[in-house]
Amino acid sequence: MPMEYVIRDGRRIEVETLAGRAVPKRRRADQHIGCPLEWLKRVLPLAETKEQLAVAIWLHRRRAVCRNELFTVPNQELHEDLGLSRKVKYAALRHFEKTEVIAVVRDGKRALQVRFLW
Repeated sequence: MPMEYVIRDGRRIEVETLAGRAVPKRRRADQHIGCPLEWLKRVLPLAETKEQLAVAIWLHRRRAVCRNELFTVPNQELHEDLGLSRKVKYAALRHFEKTEVIAVVRDGKRALQVRFLW
């Protein structure tokens, strides 16, 4: 094994380097591509356009980032992240609400909140 030395607190320390050692690949228990593969398999047949699919995956990510079952869906983030307009977002939210993927909570002047139903 190749050996190197580092200096810490004025002391010379011998360390073993990983050069030449094969690092085993990590295997994931579940497949994940921005969202769990099983979740994508459920939502894919329900999405009628690529924009709806993009919004659905973005909603899944937003839920994970917010770490809450009930989360907001700001227009600005969707536009900055994916370049999608608020009209596209609202159309996708209406569609997924009709197909019972999500529930949209409208609370007066406050921002829309979304909850996944499955």
